[in-house]
Amino acid sequence: MQLNGPTVATCLIVALGAAVSTPVLVQGFTRRGTGVKYEKRFSIQRAPQFATLVNVALVVIAFCVANDLLDNMAWLSPVVTLVHGAPQGILSFVTWLGVALLASGMVFMIGGWYSLGDCFSTDAEVLDGQTVRNTGMLRYVMHPAYSGIIQSVLGASLAAGSPLNALIALAVVAPLWLHRAKYEEKILTETLGQKYKEYAENLRWRRLVPPIFPIGV
Repeated sequence: MQLNGPTVATCLIVALGAAVSTPVLVQGFTRRGTGVKYEKRFSIQRAPQFATLVNVALVVIAFCVANDLLDNMAWLSPVVTLVHGAPQGILSFVTWLGVALLASGMVFMIGGWYSLGDCFSTDAEVLDGQTVRNTGMLRYVMHPAYSGIIQSVLGASLAAGSPLNALIALAVVAPLWLHRAKYEEKILTETLGQKYKEYAENLRWRRLVPPIFPIGV
């Protein structure tokens, strides 16, 4: 079995990210549901996570199809990947661009979790004694972990050469995480008051894209 370059790079990046993020994720899971302010709505807590997992599962299928690992699903190739019919130069550029975006996303996502420290929970909530954090990745964007998740799934979709999954990442996954980010800002503003407002204004309320870019949210 011989995997293409972007697939190998993606596997290595994901494996490294999993190893680095495991300690902080374990801590985040132990804090889940312990907040002084917690929202039980599915649209806030579970919908973004569920959509991301579905996107990841589809990306795995796309990688398998692109590497001819699922012969009985070869009929999916024209839809799931760009392998059939795409000029090799364009395909190579898109897939390696996806690898770069995935790597960037991992940095934002894992860096965001570690930047929150003992304020990090895997759910959207305000923990007891939570304070405004503006260090690490939080210096560049208000929700680095959510930005990183979106970058990662979009990057992996491109690395797999899958326009379908890239569309899902942009049209479904990204809006759901943006919705959750706005909810978090609401409860953080209610709890932390002016200090959080000042932090947000300093970043020009950039939730997912750093202020250094001329466009973004």
